[in-house]
Amino acid sequence: MMTSRGKNMMTTMSRTRALFGLALFLIAAVGSAACVSVYEESKQHCDEKCQKRARAGEVVIVTIVLVVALISGLACLGSLGTPTKFQQPARGRGTAS
Repeated sequence: MMTSRGKNMMTTMSRTRALFGLALFLIAAVGSAACVSVYEESKQHCDEKCQKRARAGEVVIVTIVLVVALISGLACLGSLGTPTKFQQPARGRGTAS
């Protein structure tokens, strides 16, 4: 029988996996879009307006990647289990008798 803490941990792990899957999907989508843009760039010349749009696209892509990394990091940080109490140190090493 699973305790409520075990269920909570399973839910957190599934959320983390879902966020990780979303991050991989976004990275793959960005990679394929970059390949298409490189191919299209070789076909035509990019003027100043096009350069501004390309820079704006780069900003959007980098922002998305950083936000996904931040959310994944926070999800992993939230799933860390920290003890509420620490055990008393056992008597032995380093103690005077």
